[in-house]
Amino acid sequence: MKATLCTLFFLICVAITGFSQGAQTYFNTSANLYVNGKNPEALASVTAGLKKFPSDAKLKALYDKLNQEKKDQEKKDQQQKKDQQNKEKQDQEKKDKEKQEQDQQKKDQKDQKEDQKDQEQKDKEQKEKEQKEKEGKEKKDPQDEQQQNEDKNKPKPEKSPQLDEKLRDMKISEEKAKMILEAMKNQEVQYLQQNKRKATKPKDKSKPDW
Repeated sequence: MKATLCTLFFLICVAITGFSQGAQTYFNTSANLYVNGKNPEALASVTAGLKKFPSDAKLKALYDKLNQEKKDQEKKDQQQKKDQQNKEKQDQEKKDKEKQEQDQQKKDQKDQKEDQKDQEQKDKEQKEKEQKEKEGKEKKDPQDEQQQNEDKNKPKPEKSPQLDEKLRDMKISEEKAKMILEAMKNQEVQYLQQNKRKATKPKDKSKPDW
């Protein structure tokens, strides 16, 4: 009886020792993976150990730590992804704004050039108009201008009683007499102008002087 009890006690000790060594092996393996930065592999190893040894405190503590870090990493990854998306959105908005400003600048420059071109064309047309008017004034016959000045400078004939008496005798009104005198005066001016033009016209050497 005593021998049976001893054998049973020995078997129980061996089982406890084997259990303890198996859990420690899983723990050591998982911890080694964790230290080397292989968190997914460490979590898988400790999870497998807990399936066999669910009451092991070391495996439970390591599992909780690895699981929490996994959640923290996932949260961090999500935040980084969100930040990256926001950054890309801001960069795109900045590019769109810069492109819009460049397009507006090009449009303003084009409009400015067109306005400048129109103004230059208007200035050119105005200068041409003024030049034509100037040339037209210069082409005016200087003899006509001289004759007009002479006519202005001529003293006006004084009205005499003898002239009135002669007009009454001829039965011609003063207005009609003025018209006749004006016509004679115009004929005289034309005659003088023709003589002046003939005098300034060069002689034809092939013809005789007479």
